[in-house]
Amino acid sequence: MLLRFTLLLLLCISGTSNAPNPNCSSNSFCYNPTDSQKIILTKDGENLKLKLFDEKSEIQKLQLVQKNGKSVEIDCSAESGNSKNEENGAKSCEVNLKADQFEKNLPLSIHLSDSQSSDPFSLDSLVPPLQTGLTKDQRRSFSKAHAILMIFGWLLFVPTGFLFARIGKDLFKDELWFGTAVWFQVHRAANFMGVVCICTSMLCIFISQQWTWKGTGSKSKYWTEVHTDLGVISSVLAVAQPINSLFRCGPTHSRRIIFNWAHRITGIIAYTLALTAIIIAAVQFKRIWNEPLLELVLVCLPIVICLVVTIVFTLLESDRFRDKAAFGPHILKLPAVFWAVGVFFCIAVALSLLVVNGYQN
Repeated sequence: MLLRFTLLLLLCISGTSNAPNPNCSSNSFCYNPTDSQKIILTKDGENLKLKLFDEKSEIQKLQLVQKNGKSVEIDCSAESGNSKNEENGAKSCEVNLKADQFEKNLPLSIHLSDSQSSDPFSLDSLVPPLQTGLTKDQRRSFSKAHAILMIFGWLLFVPTGFLFARIGKDLFKDELWFGTAVWFQVHRAANFMGVVCICTSMLCIFISQQWTWKGTGSKSKYWTEVHTDLGVISSVLAVAQPINSLFRCGPTHSRRIIFNWAHRITGIIAYTLALTAIIIAAVQFKRIWNEPLLELVLVCLPIVICLVVTIVFTLLESDRFRDKAAFGPHILKLPAVFWAVGVFFCIAVALSLLVVNGYQN
């Protein structure tokens, strides 16, 4: 028993050391004339690829023959123009063919000589292996969805919530929505929609990357790691904003000012990190962002508009201006806010269309 096992083990070792051993997938037919020779015919759609492995270079020519007598000769001699190289210690020859060179319903066999040929097989039996996981196109679609949702979250909903909180408190003073000031309801709803977009976007990119971490320590490209780190941190802070709002004290409480500044600082940090991550994507990820300069300008416009509007109305509401002005700044607030929101929406749509047209090459 021990002797039999030893002989079997030696046979396996000698077989693996001397013979080429490429894998034979479900869309391939493999034929081993000898221990040192292997022929693989692979079907990929309407294309066929025949690959010959021969340690001793004994096979110069072979034929693909059908029962109706039709045959295609493959020349692997030194004089032929077919691709030749060395793989796993064996000389190999590679030839590309078309499936329409053969009759679909007739069996095919590989002939080396009149006395040496493979078993007949059908080209229809060569089917590709079952797809596991997402296809490349599906992964790209999830990547695009990630980018578009981040665009709408950070460049439309979050700036809208900011503007209504900063200069929209005087708008619709005499109206209440569900017992609360209009500006607060819009601020809360816009930020809630932003957080929903951000969280859904994070889910999309994790699905696209098949739940593989791409941040620090992942050995990904430098800008991929930076983009991932900034995106994750800003998303966590964005989710924290509505949560910490649930624990705020009343408007007249002595410590309300602490909450207000903590809420503002967290929002500013989150938006700064998110904007940086989006800028990195626009400039560095050129396969999906095809117009870096245009996209960079569009990405930066919302924050520029928010800053300009805030500064302008801060000056208009100052005592120095009020003493000289013939009208109150509140007259300009409504058109300014809705104009800005309209611009945010147009920017988000424009950037989304650019992302949709990504991966063209």
